[in-house]
Amino acid sequence: MSLDLPQVLPQVGELSQHTQRRLAHKAELLPSAVGEFHRWPEREPLELAEKLKRLGAAWHGPLPTEEAPGQVFPPPPLPPRLHLLGADGSQIYPDRHAYALFYLINIGSLHLTHGSGETPRASSFPILGFRDEDLYDENEHPVDISVIHGRRDLGELQELARLAETNDGEPTLALVDNGLLLWLALQERDRSRREGARLLADYLRAMDHVRQSGAALAGYIDQPGSADVLALLHLASLPMDSVSEATIRSNPFRLLSDADLFGGCLPPGHRSARFIASPALNLEYARKGHQIQFFYVHTGFQDRIARVEIPAWVGDHPEALGWVHAGLLEECRVTGFPYVLVRAHELAVVDQGDRKALDDLLAASLAREGLLPRTSQKAETKKWTGQRRRHRL
Repeated sequence: MSLDLPQVLPQVGELSQHTQRRLAHKAELLPSAVGEFHRWPEREPLELAEKLKRLGAAWHGPLPTEEAPGQVFPPPPLPPRLHLLGADGSQIYPDRHAYALFYLINIGSLHLTHGSGETPRASSFPILGFRDEDLYDENEHPVDISVIHGRRDLGELQELARLAETNDGEPTLALVDNGLLLWLALQERDRSRREGARLLADYLRAMDHVRQSGAALAGYIDQPGSADVLALLHLASLPMDSVSEATIRSNPFRLLSDADLFGGCLPPGHRSARFIASPALNLEYARKGHQIQFFYVHTGFQDRIARVEIPAWVGDHPEALGWVHAGLLEECRVTGFPYVLVRAHELAVVDQGDRKALDDLLAASLAREGLLPRTSQKAETKKWTGQRRRHRL
């Protein structure tokens, strides 16, 4: 064993004590936050709008929709027949110590039809990136890992678009395992900005295809840590004459998350009001007709609260919004996490056995081309030391 546990033990003890104090502090704050939430319907909506206007570009949080922020919504009925589509991806990153330089993205998907008795249709497909344009950016730097993540996310949405086109116009819910605003982080990286813009354009085109199919699209976020609604709640509680950048930063609920708040406000199966995601992140989506909204839902499984992101064309369509709400409750009923995403992940994951089989396949292919497959000496040394053997000098 290379980890010296006796040395780390005191730090583990400090970590446990810190965690206990933090949880105790959160427990003290939560009743006050829940109380403010229940008072939200009493506040004048125009006053909140005036506060947001006064802050202008200084406000980086969410915006309310036509649904009152303090409102909660009961579970709608599940359609007698509902197509449920899930897609997930995994990846192998480029490794300059391997036989050859490449990356792999593997996309898994599942299509099941609730109420039909039909056997679910499972599939997976790999994407191997090995060309120069795959591995290097426009400045000939090695491709950033965030770009590979973006390409994986694009592959997931394109697979959902493909599946959605087969639904024959019937009620359909297409799910990805994460939010729908993942990408704009790419835009903030100078080296990846151009590639991020290309990825986002392709991603929004895939959204167009999902929309044209008539399916509802949603991103499911388990154990969300964001505090967007709490920020808006704090702003709503401030007196008008004290609204400033400084006061919005001094949020007394900053140790809490929205999941903490709605864990104390949402009955099982109910969802919160919809909110518009931060306009700064949402700008390009909104321009292309895909403004992202979100809500929180109590899944009904062990008090789990999930954040759900949807395009406005789903949120503004009561029937499609009902498919999302009811479909997620049905999917989470047994395990607390959407079954189609569990199976999609199983189909996408590349384990050590898969990786060895791919390496063997690559080695054989290189040999047929007259090349001697060889890893770096560093990789060989790590393989030796990774076996936990002692090598005599």
